[in-house]
Amino acid sequence: MISKTLIKKLKDDLEESGRARSRIISRTHGLGREAKHAGFKLQRGEEKAALESLRNIEKELVILIKEAGKSNLRNEGSLKAVIEEYLESLFLYYILQNKPLPTKLAFPVSADEQLGALADLTGELVRAATLEASKGNFKRIQAYRDATEELFGVLLQMDLHGLLRQKRDDARRNLKRLEEIIYDLAIKK
Repeated sequence: MISKTLIKKLKDDLEESGRARSRIISRTHGLGREAKHAGFKLQRGEEKAALESLRNIEKELVILIKEAGKSNLRNEGSLKAVIEEYLESLFLYYILQNKPLPTKLAFPVSADEQLGALADLTGELVRAATLEASKGNFKRIQAYRDATEELFGVLLQMDLHGLLRQKRDDARRNLKRLEEIIYDLAIKK
């Protein structure tokens, strides 16, 4: 009744998909760490090194996304997480440079990946503001608060569910933290 050829094909396809998934997971592991480090470099003012890391990650992601697409694994969790982390660091670079966020990227990204990165970016802006507070750079802190308010406003317009809704709530808390930093600095003046 059930064709042995069909069963063998299904088994082979499943095994190949598992191998492809394992390759993606192992390759994304280092990229995620490198993307996170790019964000840390930006926080420390090491823009040149961070930009070099971001370019390297981008090159790897272009290749990896093509390979994942061929194996029908573009939505593999580890790949999506690295893309989000990369976007977060890339967007942080643009904000710190006081430039508009890029509208075109070297590879296709989903709305979920971009929205997740934008929400997470607000946490990076809190860290940047904290560093600026120690330098007394009120204008930069205000700029980070303004950017966070704008990002939160964008997220608020969206009908988000699940993890993205949680990230939007985190963005709200990050906006509150930035406002508290500004308030504390204003009181100390």
